[in-house]
Order: sequence, then C-alpha cells, then structure tokens
Amino acid sequence: MLHLVQARPGLAKCKESVQHGDDVVFIGDGVVCAEPISSCRVFIQTDDAKRCGVNIDEHAEPCNRTDLVALVVKHNQSVSWR
Repeated sequence: MLHLVQARPGLAKCKESVQHGDDVVFIGDGVVCAEPISSCRVFIQTDDAKRCGVNIDEHAEPCNRTDLVALVVKHNQSVSWR
C-alpha cells in the first residue's frame, strides 16, 4: 500500500496502519514531520521539501513528481493521511 502523509496528525494514524513492505511519501506540509518508519520505504516529495526548507537526509529517499506517479502505479491501493 502507498501512504501519503500530508500533515503531522496524519503521521500517527499512518504509523498505526503501515505494514511491512508499504511505501510512505511525505507530501505537502507533511514533509516537516518526516521520520523513519520501520519496515517500509520512506520518501519525501522534493518540491514540497524545498518549499518548506526541509533537508532530505539518509532516512528518506527524494521523490519528484515522476517518482510519485511511479509509486501510485506500483501500488493497487493508496491512502492519504491528514
């Protein structure tokens, strides 16, 4: 499953339902609360990170618009967390 975290309150909800092998993308204002989540890959949307002044460090992979489309295509299901 693909999880799109858009805000800090959504992060807690996401962490409760994420499963091994899921992908998590921090987008919009959610980039400011990005953190590692065990057993899944974590991405940070690059345009939003730049807008918010967030550095992408070793716990996450950068994700541009093309990468985000590829992740959506890869997963049969996605959920947005606000």
